Amino acid sequence: MPATQVTPECDLVLSGGTVVTLDDDRRVIEPGAVAVAGNRIVAVDATDRVDASAARRVIDCTGAVVLPGFVDCHSHLAQMLIKSLGEGLTTWDWLSTLTFPVADEVSRDEVVAGTRLAALEAVRAGITCVVDNQYMPPDPETTVAVAGAMESVGIRGAVARGMTGTSPPAMAFRDSGSRPNYYTTGEELAIMADLLSGWSSDRLVALWPGPLNIAFNDQDMIAGSVELAQRFGTKWHTHCCESKGDPVVYERAYQTTPIAWLHREGLLGPEATLAHAIWVTPDEVAALADTGAAVAHNAVSNASLGVGTMPLLEMLDAGVVVGLGTDGPAVGHRQDAFEVMKQTVLVHRALAVDPSVITSETVLETAMLGGAEFTGFDVGVLAPGRLADLVVVDVTGPNCVPSQKTATTVVNSVTGANVRTVVVDGRVVVEEARCVTVDEQEVISEAERAIANLSDRVGLERFSVSWAGG
Repeated sequence: MPATQVTPECDLVLSGGTVVTLDDDRRVIEPGAVAVAGNRIVAVDATDRVDASAARRVIDCTGAVVLPGFVDCHSHLAQMLIKSLGEGLTTWDWLSTLTFPVADEVSRDEVVAGTRLAALEAVRAGITCVVDNQYMPPDPETTVAVAGAMESVGIRGAVARGMTGTSPPAMAFRDSGSRPNYYTTGEELAIMADLLSGWSSDRLVALWPGPLNIAFNDQDMIAGSVELAQRFGTKWHTHCCESKGDPVVYERAYQTTPIAWLHREGLLGPEATLAHAIWVTPDEVAALADTGAAVAHNAVSNASLGVGTMPLLEMLDAGVVVGLGTDGPAVGHRQDAFEVMKQTVLVHRALAVDPSVITSETVLETAMLGGAEFTGFDVGVLAPGRLADLVVVDVTGPNCVPSQKTATTVVNSVTGANVRTVVVDGRVVVEEARCVTVDEQEVISEAERAIANLSDRVGLERFSVSWAGG
């Protein structure tokens, strides 16, 4: 058979690596090539079947694995500003004593600086798409600035604007603390509608309604967010049943649980994207599956905060759409796609006391295919017609040799430090392990200045003591 002829319009060919397609046949092509024209993939085949002589640029991927880009289904990029602080606090204490006070005081410029650094770390570690639950602060100008900060680095994603609104009855059952309250529910929804009405679908970063937490929001906020998502053809995003106490306080206030209420009111559907969903019942898992709602599993941050383990295996068996998330650099500590995948394997094998319950292949499918369905973006598969979001990881180093089974190597041996090249929307964003869209040192320095200024104002030093004052 003749080789696939790449036309002069082809901008890029990645050639010579092991190509993990995640297509319907789950092809692994070794050696393979991926050709890109504009922002779309135009050919995926064996290297000797893709004639790259007319391509504008060819990247040699010998000794590397070429993968779809990782979709981070739940993050808080601006929490880079409080990275490593609050270790050992319960989730509510961490929120009410550290995170929410920072959200009240942080400036827009500081949020942008933290977001850019987190996006830089993420894309260098193989994350090409991020759902950023942005709530510090949620004024519309900051929301727009956060999206711009992500785009300046070259990462795809969605900003889920973290709305709070009128304090709900469930908050009365919290033992202590409070949550931010910037606008009433009506004001939040009006601001969100105005932002969505002027948002271009051509942007690299989309905009979603993001009521912060079903247990922190009144029910009108949730219903209004669903209506906005349906009206503007987008998704909506929220925290749901992350901590054991969340469904408890909700039931005290409403005599039902969050997912049961969503289902009863017809608010679950393909537009719904829920973060965590740890403390759920089998009936609620079935409701998620039946309605097409999606869940972001955050195995690293869940373990870090000690909140529990999402019933991933039960959800996958039931047919729930599941993607993976980092939950941001504060509680996840690293924006590393490969750490998240490995932790997902390990925690569920340990929980089941059975190494056969989940495979590396299943985790790759969840990360890539589940992430694509979660976001609704045309990513997650290396196939002609798909958006050109790709990651090239070097597997010639001592942590990856011998690479005798590709999926196992990628999930268990590779780290973000192995990422050599990243392509987002057809554009080379990371080359030779360096981000080429921004001045990396400038991004780091801006974030360091922002963190120092914020720490002085808010008094973050009280959270930064190690051992006896070290």
